[in-house]
Amino acid sequence: MPLFDFYIMVDWSGGARRRGRRADTIWIAHGPITADNPITDSPFSRTEAILLIHSLLVREIGSRHRVLLCFDFAYGYPVDFPAALQAATGRSDRDLPWLTVWQYLSEQIKDDEGARPGARPSNRSNRFEVANRINALLSADSKSIGPFWCAPREGAYSHIPQKQPPEPFRTAQGYLVKGLRLCDERTRSGSPFRLFGTASVGSQSLTGIAGLHQLRYDTKLAAVSVVWPFETGWAAKARLPKHVSILHAEIYPSIRAPLRDDIRDRGQVRAMWEWAHDLDQQNLLWREFCRPVGIEPGSKEDLAIQLTEGWILGASPTVINH
Repeated sequence: MPLFDFYIMVDWSGGARRRGRRADTIWIAHGPITADNPITDSPFSRTEAILLIHSLLVREIGSRHRVLLCFDFAYGYPVDFPAALQAATGRSDRDLPWLTVWQYLSEQIKDDEGARPGARPSNRSNRFEVANRINALLSADSKSIGPFWCAPREGAYSHIPQKQPPEPFRTAQGYLVKGLRLCDERTRSGSPFRLFGTASVGSQSLTGIAGLHQLRYDTKLAAVSVVWPFETGWAAKARLPKHVSILHAEIYPSIRAPLRDDIRDRGQVRAMWEWAHDLDQQNLLWREFCRPVGIEPGSKEDLAIQLTEGWILGASPTVINH
C-alpha cells in the first residue's frame, strides 16, 4: 500500500523581486497518486507560494489524504551552529537543536518588506540583515567573521564577509561550525551559509525555514504534521504513524535528472514529483526514509543528522529493515 495520496514538490527561491514562470523562480509540482503527471504552478512571491501550499494541505487532509511535502533548501545547519546560536541568544538548551534554529528564523525573518497592507507581496525580505545579526553574535572579532558569507555588494553588511571563512568557523562561544552538513558532502550541494551568487542556498534556507515553520505549526496542520527525520527517526517499515497526514522532507532536485522542459526549474520539480509518485506506486518509496548506508545507529553522525542537520530524501542508498 502506498504511503501517500498526494505529493507536493517545491523549488524555492530566496530572491527579492516578484518573479514567476521562468528560471530561478518558485515552481511547485503537485498532484495525487492517481494522476499521471503533476500540475505545476509558479507563484510570484514566497507569501503566495505558502498560501497555495497551505490551501492544498488543508484540502487534502480534509479528504483524509496523506501528503508528502518537500522543499529544496537545507532544513538544518551543520553541527554546533544551533548550540552557538542558543548560547549567543540566551535560548534554552533544552530545545532540540534544529527547532531552536527554526523558531529563531521564524521570529526574525520578515518577508514582503515595504508592501502596504492589502497590496501585492513585494517578495523583499530582511534575510541579509538577519544573517548579519547572527554573524555579529557569533563572531569573535572584526577579523574573524562568519559563518554566513557573500552579500550582494562587498561591504554592504559589516559582519558578512565576501569570501568563505576558514573552515571550521570558530564562534565567539567556542564552537566549531563546518561549512557543509553530512548530506551536503554526499550530494555535493552548496553551503547553507552562502547567501549570494552561484550555489547560494543560504538565502533559500533562511526564508524557507521561516515559511516551513509557518506550515508545520499552523493551527490547522500542526497536529497531523511531522518533519523527517527530525521528528520521525529512520523508517523501519512501510507505514506512517496513524496520526500523520503531512510528512515534510528535504529534497535536492539536482540529484535527479530533470525532465525535458523549456524551463529547467519546472523540469526539476516535475522529475522529483514523478520519482516519489512512481516509487510509491511500487510500494518502494518508504525505503528512501530508512537510515543512510554508512551511518551507524547511535553514532555521532547519526545523532547529528537526526537532531541538528537533517537529511536529503533520496540522497544515498539506505539500510532497509523489513
